Amino acid sequence: MKIYLIPGLGYDERIFKNLDFQEFNVECINWTEPKQNETLHDYSIRIFENKQNGIENIILIGHSLGGIVSQEIATNYKIEKIILLSSIKSDEENPLHFRILKPLGIYKIFTKELCIRTVKYWGNKHGFETDEDKTLFKSMLSKQTNTYLKWALKELAIWKSPTLPSSTMLIQISGEKDKNFPIKLIDKPNYIIEKGNHIMCYKQPEKINEIILNEIKNGI
Repeated sequence: MKIYLIPGLGYDERIFKNLDFQEFNVECINWTEPKQNETLHDYSIRIFENKQNGIENIILIGHSLGGIVSQEIATNYKIEKIILLSSIKSDEENPLHFRILKPLGIYKIFTKELCIRTVKYWGNKHGFETDEDKTLFKSMLSKQTNTYLKWALKELAIWKSPTLPSSTMLIQISGEKDKNFPIKLIDKPNYIIEKGNHIMCYKQPEKINEIILNEIKNGI
């Protein structure tokens, strides 16, 4: 069995650092630069190339946009289970504040410099409550390019959920206080984390860890 972690938009492997996967074989797939005019589907397939390598049982754990990418990967590769953390399983769950980014061209004005400078104003509502949280966010986002950031926001805005193979199990863990993907738009998530925000896998690791380990072991 192999577990692949895929972080959310602008994040890296550190968003998962408080989770304990015990003895399981785990690898994080961090973001790379998209090719010109590359779709999210094609990008997802490309970053997973050579990751299967004859492995029978693969579990993808995707945070936020990483959960969306996980679903795209599963349309092309044999994936046993996808665990969504603070993510969506359908474009119908995608809130208006993301869907308008492309038609209004708003995604074009987003830069990592803007996000880093303004996190002190919006960070608390999205889980970055302490100076340590905000410093981590700035460090993760600073590794990304503005080309990637604008591309990812545009692709998120226009994403249409794919049809997953019947053999792929989808598990959705949503936060009660998630401002990015509000719980009111999520249709019957498998788990709802009380007071969980968008980075609950980092802020409330004990609750998330228990669920993830149970889900992993259920597939053994």
